[in-house]
Order: sequence, then structure tokens, then C-alpha cells
Amino acid sequence: MHHSDTKDIQAAAVWEAWNRRGFADRCQLLASALDHLPAHADAALTVRLAQQLLDDAKPLGETQLMPGPTGESNELYLTGRGVALVLGTADSTETLVSCQLIAALACGNAVVVQWNGHEAWLTQLVEALYTAGVPRAALALDTKTPELELFSMDDLRLLVTSCKPALEIELNRALAIHDGVLIQLVAETDLQHSPLLTSPDFLLRLVTEKTRTTNTTAVGGNATLLELGSRTV
Repeated sequence: MHHSDTKDIQAAAVWEAWNRRGFADRCQLLASALDHLPAHADAALTVRLAQQLLDDAKPLGETQLMPGPTGESNELYLTGRGVALVLGTADSTETLVSCQLIAALACGNAVVVQWNGHEAWLTQLVEALYTAGVPRAALALDTKTPELELFSMDDLRLLVTSCKPALEIELNRALAIHDGVLIQLVAETDLQHSPLLTSPDFLLRLVTEKTRTTNTTAVGGNATLLELGSRTV
């Protein structure tokens, strides 16, 4: 069975294309997969939590208008961070891995997922998402690469996992030794109640803010202020 290669998913164009589809479109696509997720003991809970995450993700696509003092138009919007690694551990559950994976995709990230010892179940999950329309280039199942090598992937911006606090510390240390862009760790450590997964700011950890500025100022007048503001001393 073929799955996207982790090398393919590292290309910036891959996650940017998925990111450009917008929150509403991605959430609608992912919602169609919920009735086809692989069976497990807490399948009903998984569907309920995943649907709630998708419902919460849709409004994140709204753009906030911020008129500038010199006539420019500023737009604040949310976008995916890049490539997210969803890493299952010995303490993870099917519900946590499924919901973290779906949330990362909904927020516009390309995803690499790995959960040693659960490859057969994870294959069914990934195939269900492919069938729903998730591009193979935006979702890769990795079954071979050591964790530390995955941390060195180009464009990796997020590590999303569920584990005990001691492992969270180890993962933070492992990420800290890498040069380049800081990789954010999003770890659910209360494995019974999952307070992070159900918190209002969980999805916000999977996105980043960007601004788009359009200069609508006519020549002269306030345009001078823009010129002065751009000078270097």
C-alpha cells in the first residue's frame, strides 16, 4: 500500500497548496471522513471530539480588518505553520492520535504521522483521510524513520503528541538541540481527561498569525509618512 514519502511532504509548495484551500473547505472535507474512521473501543468519542474540533476550526478562517493610520489596509489572518509531525507514543490512544491528526490538517498544516506498534490501524486512518480527499502529498504515514531523524525534516514546525510529562521534557530537549527555526511542541500530558485537546486555545497552537497590507494611499499627503517610516538611520 502506497503512502506519501516524508521527503515529498517536506516541499514548501505541498503544505502551501493545502493551506490555501482555507479553513472552511478543509473542515468540510475532513468531516466527510469521520464516518469512515477505523474502529476502536472509543470510536464514538473520537468522532464527537473530532467534529467539535472541526466546528471550532471553521471560524479561524475569518479575516480581521485593521485600517492603518496612513491610509493602508491591514488584514490579520491565521495560517498553517508548515509541516506537523503527529507522533504517537506508548501512552497515546486512538482518539488522541486521530483528533490531533485531523486538527493539524484542518489548520492548514501538512502532516507526517508515526505511531510505532500501531501501523495497521494507522494505515486505515490515513486511507480514510485519503479517500475523503486529503491529498497524498499533504499526509504521510512514516513507519521506518527514527524519531530524531524526523525532527530534522525540512519545514517541520510542529510536533504534536500525547505522552507523560517525563517524555514531554525529553522531547523538548531533543528539539532544542536542532539549529534553525524553533519547532513548537504541543503535548497532551493528561491522558485521561485531555484538557489541552478540548481547550479553546488548542487549535491556536497549530496556526500562526500573518498580516497582509495593501497601500491605498494616494500619491502625496500621507504617502510622505510611509516614506519617512521606512527610512533607516
